[in-house]
Amino acid sequence: MSTPSNMGWMVAMAMSFLAGCAEAPLKVAEDSGTGFALYRSGRLSSADLGVLCGLGVEEILVLDGEGSSRECLFRKKVCPEMQVRYDHAQEADTPVSIDFLEAFDAWIGESQDQGKKVAFRCRHGWHRTGRLAAYYRMRFEGDSSARATREMQRIGRMMWRHPTLDPQVEAYADTVAGRSCSTDTAHCPSNETDAGLVDGRFPEDACSPES
Repeated sequence: MSTPSNMGWMVAMAMSFLAGCAEAPLKVAEDSGTGFALYRSGRLSSADLGVLCGLGVEEILVLDGEGSSRECLFRKKVCPEMQVRYDHAQEADTPVSIDFLEAFDAWIGESQDQGKKVAFRCRHGWHRTGRLAAYYRMRFEGDSSARATREMQRIGRMMWRHPTLDPQVEAYADTVAGRSCSTDTAHCPSNETDAGLVDGRFPEDACSPES
């Protein structure tokens, strides 16, 4: 039986593991006919950004708000043409806004039309990124909420830390279907304005002019 001291050690080890790991870039979707591709990732090192650049990725959304201290700086040396289209900290247990989902829809639609390769990431690549990947599967590939949730859970780690993610995906399924949100309102997309958007869209480049 685990003693309180052992439990504390186990939690500390788990948190240390969580802090030190990040999902490597992973392809979500690809259209060989148009050239469109979508990648997901955890926090990127300079080398990781170089890998994405080598794959032809032109734009990235940063969901942990750390783009100004990472991508905006790293790209100078490894990928000068990379555009950071969003750099704002989301929270895994707080649903994204309707404005964000609409901006994401427009961004993906434009990327598909133009045959661009794009990416999005959060800190570990499991929770906020997994949530958005699940939304993508439902919105653009017609996946059910159950299938999208299974993929989110399969790729993610430490998912027990954010039990609200599954019902959020259910709520986003309602959004995709044009239905009223059928889950607890705490899990539904919010009507709040997303501070990372400009006139309801992702900025052309969220990095400061000095970056």
